[in-house]
Amino acid sequence: MTRQDTVIKIVKITKIIGEWKFRYDLDGEVEMETLSPELLDIAAWTRDIQQYLENDSSPVLLRLIMNIGFTDMLNDYIHEHKIEIDSTYFTVLEDYIANMKSLLALCNRYRDERKGQYTNLIEPIANKQVADLLQRSVDAGILDPDYQPFPKTQLIELRAIAYAISYICKFKHPYNHFEKLWKRTGNNRISTCKIPKCRRQKYDYVKSIYPEVDFSEMESTKKIEVFYIEQNEEDRLVMFDNLLKYGYISLDTTFEKFNGIFDKERFSGPIDWKKGQRQLAYFLFQAFGRFNEKNLWIKGEYCFRVNGQTPHIASLSSGCSFIKRSNWTDRFDLKLKEICDRFNHIKPVSVPFKESRPVHTSKCVFHSTASPEAITAMYDSLVNEGYIDPQTSLEAYKGIFMETEFKRPVVWMKSQIRLSYLVHLAFKPENPFDMWVKSVYCFRFPSGKAPSRESMDSNFRALKKRGTLDTFDIKLKTIADNYLSSIQKI
Repeated sequence: MTRQDTVIKIVKITKIIGEWKFRYDLDGEVEMETLSPELLDIAAWTRDIQQYLENDSSPVLLRLIMNIGFTDMLNDYIHEHKIEIDSTYFTVLEDYIANMKSLLALCNRYRDERKGQYTNLIEPIANKQVADLLQRSVDAGILDPDYQPFPKTQLIELRAIAYAISYICKFKHPYNHFEKLWKRTGNNRISTCKIPKCRRQKYDYVKSIYPEVDFSEMESTKKIEVFYIEQNEEDRLVMFDNLLKYGYISLDTTFEKFNGIFDKERFSGPIDWKKGQRQLAYFLFQAFGRFNEKNLWIKGEYCFRVNGQTPHIASLSSGCSFIKRSNWTDRFDLKLKEICDRFNHIKPVSVPFKESRPVHTSKCVFHSTASPEAITAMYDSLVNEGYIDPQTSLEAYKGIFMETEFKRPVVWMKSQIRLSYLVHLAFKPENPFDMWVKSVYCFRFPSGKAPSRESMDSNFRALKKRGTLDTFDIKLKTIADNYLSSIQKI
């Protein structure tokens, strides 16, 4: 078998397993007979690939094989559904999984051999220079002999070590390799760790281990950026009161702190914004855009936090651009626009409700103009047809349409793709923005797991691509149509 034949077989396996995973994500079950007929060949292919790999351990081939993925997940699936799967397919898949595990073990052995004595390091940094530099931190008691942090090791220590080694080795991205080495993701990422203003003993100790490194760039801080405005103290107080009243900023925000975003001398910290990041972008544009156009998003990043997290400048800019392109600047959030217009002494324009309905009424729940009777009828239908938990009360169901009445998510008893189907058919007309985000907030599965926003979107796109929007679930479509017809009559 040639190298080209080997690559073709790897690509075919990746495609077949990827198709199985896609269908599994859509509905939780997959009929193996509906996959590619070449599924029956994948066990033999893996044997051929391993035979070729024993003579040609190319790094490119290793990467292709290790990117196939989902082996353990497929193994769990076929044993959980052994009764439903045809014996021919089950035997082939069982052989494939065994061959694949053997193939992956061979790949790992080849990769370890390439790293030589530096098997405790990931491949991009498995060399003597990095190992010697890490050994300084091992000798200092910050890392263990496998170059991993101890439980007591602080994030700032890891950040300083990563920066120092990247500085010496001239790595383009100072933290990427080390976040992978130490498995730091999410809130534990070392790149987002802040430099302490006090109690710097451990941080300073790491700096002393790497005296040849200039840490000034790592420690550089942004200058204070506040908003320029012409409004007086009374205008600021009115805006502050309204932002508090309607839940846009944290209730523990003081007027003195709010005033600080307009005065460098009085600035004491960022304001905690309680709504979404795009609503923050809309607020900044409407309230301060006129006199702060040049550095509007930089100032927004410095002066606000979105539920405790630093807003992203590029996302603020792109979010505002999206609102403008959609012609939503006058109706994205009517209450927020009213607050900003009053602040800027802009006289409100009276427009019909239908044209002025806000696009983004809540980050959490669905906007609905349906009557209580229509919502009750929809609730009865969903319960009777087994789509939602029969223990769900009418009051709890009504809560997904009213933020102040929301108590708990509604338990959805069917598959995620059917939830996507209902949300798109029934709720999208009045919730054209963030309907998947609201679904994650308003629904749960019987296991307690929340829906996946990304999967819901891909589920719906798959239905649309297949042309089954009118036939996928007739009962569910009837429920959605009845709900929408009641809205249109209002």
